[in-house]
Amino acid sequence: MTRLFAAVTALAAALCSGQEMRSGSEKKNPLAGQKPAIEAGAKRFKEGCAACHGANAEGGRGPKLVRNRDLYRLTDEQIFDILRRGIPGTSMPPSQMPDQQTWELVSFVRSLNSPASQAVITGNPENGKTLFYGDGHCSTCHSIRGHGGLIGPDLTDAGATLTVSELRESMEHPSAEITPGFETVSIKLKDGTEIEGVAKNYSNYSIDILDRKGELHLLDKANVATITWNKQSLMPADIAKSLVPGGIDDVIAFLAQQVVRPPGAAERGRRRRQDIE
Repeated sequence: MTRLFAAVTALAAALCSGQEMRSGSEKKNPLAGQKPAIEAGAKRFKEGCAACHGANAEGGRGPKLVRNRDLYRLTDEQIFDILRRGIPGTSMPPSQMPDQQTWELVSFVRSLNSPASQAVITGNPENGKTLFYGDGHCSTCHSIRGHGGLIGPDLTDAGATLTVSELRESMEHPSAEITPGFETVSIKLKDGTEIEGVAKNYSNYSIDILDRKGELHLLDKANVATITWNKQSLMPADIAKSLVPGGIDDVIAFLAQQVVRPPGAAERGRRRRQDIE
């Protein structure tokens, strides 16, 4: 068992025993969602936590904290207690930080799994918009509010549905996790014609391909010689390197502002309907 797996297991155990970690009424983070607190927590994380958890909280000797479902499900109090008590049996040590500093760190850790629209963004959104629709060529494949291409996922609500880490990974490592429904496929027809794009429909009798130019090919499988499903995204692997310095941060800042409905609005609406019923 690796130390990383052991730490993740211990974190899950902390979640399961959450009731034991609480004393009296649940403690609330007095700094929750405050930008200055998140920024202070980010600085504290880089100084004392990044050596184990990675500079971008992507994991290392300690478990990754971004896109971590166990961490997302923990309450602020549970995260506070883990920071104070550490995790027995792992390299996660206890801390004697004052409450203020601990809550700042809690605020930052919480932000790692929050929608991009709620995170602290360092980039310039106006520059990001210029890159998205200009030299970055993002709009060639992606659409925002009906403006742009269709071969990539629609980003109209990206700020409410994706985290900063997910946006960054999609740009730096586009093939690491391909959005369902946007898998790349290469088709060779019996007449020798070759088509590459995204499969928009697939059945026993037909397959519909949207190619790089945005043209939709409705194909009868009786005319198809071979179908090859690719593991590589159509998004260029070196797109991050092609942008100006700081370009990724700027594009992320722009996408973080793309929100149709505030995060949690649908859940609040569902609860109100249940109360009425």
